[in-house]
Amino acid sequence: MSGRMLSEALEDFVTAVFRKLGLPEGDARWMAHTLVLTEQRGVASHGVIRVPYYAQRLEAGALNPRPQIRIAKDCGALALMDGDNGMGQIVSRRAMEESIERAAKHNIALVLVKESNHFGAAATYAMMAIERGMAGIVTTTTMKNVAPHGAKAPLIGNNPISIALPATPPLCLDMALSVVARGYVLQAAHAGKKIPEGWGLDADGQPTTDPNVVLKSALLCPIAGHKGSGLSILIDALIAGLAGSGFSHQVKALGDNSGRSRVAHFFLAINIASLLPVEAFRASVDAFCALLRAAPKAAGVERIWTPGEMEAGNMAERSERGIPLPPERLKEMAEIGRRLGIPVPEAAG
Repeated sequence: MSGRMLSEALEDFVTAVFRKLGLPEGDARWMAHTLVLTEQRGVASHGVIRVPYYAQRLEAGALNPRPQIRIAKDCGALALMDGDNGMGQIVSRRAMEESIERAAKHNIALVLVKESNHFGAAATYAMMAIERGMAGIVTTTTMKNVAPHGAKAPLIGNNPISIALPATPPLCLDMALSVVARGYVLQAAHAGKKIPEGWGLDADGQPTTDPNVVLKSALLCPIAGHKGSGLSILIDALIAGLAGSGFSHQVKALGDNSGRSRVAHFFLAINIASLLPVEAFRASVDAFCALLRAAPKAAGVERIWTPGEMEAGNMAERSERGIPLPPERLKEMAEIGRRLGIPVPEAAG
């Protein structure tokens, strides 16, 4: 049976899980916050569904629960951070904060990261820039889960990208370079459902609607065919090449706990106030978004959404009513709670 769980209760539970697995209190709380925030925004593919995966890696010793995160190279507006194999969310918060602070001084800043791990939803970090009146651009390498155009072997990632700008509500795009993020395929597999044709391929490069086949083949379909494939290749080469970390074909697959993932990240902050007042920028973007929402609608379309608007609506509704969790998620939480000796909060029907 599915149910709703209050955000505070869910965050407390997930915090307790990560504390039990060796993370300091502040880091455990941030991990829980990012996952629950993602659920509040309606992106369950990158929410608490990921807790068992992170727990397995921590218990296997494949993740460093107390990393010594440091700046490996300081070039002013450009810096390279070493994540010391820490949790991707912990490393990424530090990296985006660093980028924002440097942008406040240099007008624009880029922090690249090496030796990190899966960081969850890219929007979490891009939107941190908005809180300081800045624009944020975030991307990352991933495990290999897309074939180069024309091939049938996964060698590149679906390297997601998020861009966030101050607006009302915030203008925020967060998208993988595959037709859907792997997390949606994972959700379908957990729920025992088929996936639409066009999401993924089998080991022979043929379309399939079986999510388990796609998870095994690691072959997601790139967006826009050769264009999505090409963009993934360029992001891989740019980030991993500059950071000196793992290209997607070198990143450990989800579920492979045999060693470091070696994920690379990219965090860019642009200080809007260096060019014009933030409120003037916001007003111009708001006017543009209002124009888009008022555009003539195609047949069958009830509403035109701008990027991030739907997530903002989900956030407001779920902050008040709680987060809807499917039966399989509640079962996973009960299992991990029982295994670690942590009481699981009740979900209302």
